[in-house]
Amino acid sequence: MSKNGSKRLTNAVAQSDSGVNLSFKLLSAIGIIIIVSGHCYKGGISLAYDWFPIYSFNLALFVFISGYFYKDKHEDNVLKYIWGRAKRLLIPAYLWNIAYGIFVIIMKNCGYVSGADVNPYNLFIMPFVDGEAFQYNLGSWFVYPLFCVYIINILFRKLLSLIKLNNEYIILIVYSVVGMVAVQTSIETPNGFHGPMLLLFRTMFFLPCFEFGKFYKAKLEKHDNLNSFAYFGILFAVQLILLTFFKNLEYTPSKCNQFENGCIIPYITAITGIAFWLRVSKLIAPIIKHWKPILLVADNTYSIMIHHLTGFMLVKWLFYLISRITPLFSDFSIQTMKETIWYFYMPNGVYSYAIIYLAVGIFFSILIGVIQKKVWKSIKSAFTPNISKSKA
Repeated sequence: MSKNGSKRLTNAVAQSDSGVNLSFKLLSAIGIIIIVSGHCYKGGISLAYDWFPIYSFNLALFVFISGYFYKDKHEDNVLKYIWGRAKRLLIPAYLWNIAYGIFVIIMKNCGYVSGADVNPYNLFIMPFVDGEAFQYNLGSWFVYPLFCVYIINILFRKLLSLIKLNNEYIILIVYSVVGMVAVQTSIETPNGFHGPMLLLFRTMFFLPCFEFGKFYKAKLEKHDNLNSFAYFGILFAVQLILLTFFKNLEYTPSKCNQFENGCIIPYITAITGIAFWLRVSKLIAPIIKHWKPILLVADNTYSIMIHHLTGFMLVKWLFYLISRITPLFSDFSIQTMKETIWYFYMPNGVYSYAIIYLAVGIFFSILIGVIQKKVWKSIKSAFTPNISKSKA
C-alpha cells in the first residue's frame, strides 16, 4: 500500500456515518477485553501478549483514550467540567461501592471471607485511597485516580492559559517528568504506597498517559499515515529490543509498584502497546462498522471495569452447581472459592476455559450497565414532566 493509500485508509475509518469515531470505539472495546483477560488467565486466548504483555500498557491505553477525547473548550467552564466528571465517574462508583458493601455482608453470612468490614471508612474514604476493599468491585479503583487526572489536567491547563503558556509540548514534558518521578519514587519505596499517597502516585503515573492521548490528537494524528508494513516493522523491531534487554516489562498499576526497568521503560512500553492496538483498530474498524456486540462492549467499559469480577463468580457458581447435581467437576473446591475471589476452576486443568470467565465477565457487566441506564432514564423521565409542569 502506498503512503497516500495508507493515509486514505486511516482517514476513512476515523468516523462512522453518524460521526462516531469507530477506530477509538474499537480501541476501547479491545482495551477492556485486555483488562478483563488480565484478571482471568489471559481469557484463554492470546492477543499478541507475548509481544505486548498485558500489564505493560493496559491501563495506560485507557487513560490515553481519555486524553484523546479531552477538548480545550472544557476550560471555558472548569466547574461545569469537574461536576460532569463527578457525575459520570465518582457518583456511580460510590453508589456501587455501597451496593458491593451490602453484597459482602450477604456473602460473609454465606461463609465467604473476601471483602473488608463494612464501615463508614470503607464505604466513603477507602474508594479514593485504595478502591479494593470489597474485592468484588476492585476494578473500580481505577476510577478515582482517573478522576484526579481529569481535575489536575484542566486546572493546570487553565493556569497555563492565564500565563500564556498553554502549549502541548510544555504539558507533555511536565507530565512526563511528574510520571517518571512517581515511578522512580516507587522503585525507591520497597514497602509500597498506602492511603492518600497511593492515590497521589497512581495519579502521577497516569498523567503522561493522558497527555499522550491529547498530544496524539493535537500533533501526531494528522501525520499517522505511514504504510502499515513499515509501521508494524518498526514497532515490532522496537518491541523486540525491549523484550531482549529488559527481563520483565510488566508492572502493577493498582499498587504503583514492580517497576523493574527504571522510570522510562514503562512509558515506552505504554507507547508501543498503544501504537500497536491503535493501528490494528484503524485497520479493522471498517469490518466491524455495524457489528453491534463490539459497540456494546465499547459503550459499557465503565460497567465492565467495575463488575467483571462478579461475573467471574457466576461462572464459579455454575461449575459448583454442576458438581453438585452431576458427576462432573468433582474436584471443584467450594472452600477455596469461599476463601478467595482469585480461585478459578479449570476443568481437568484446561486453561482454555478461561474464555468462559472472560465472556461471562463482560456479558454480565454489560447487562448491569444496560439495566442501570434504563433505570436512570426512567427516573429522569419520571421527574422531568413534574419539573416542567411546576415551571409552567
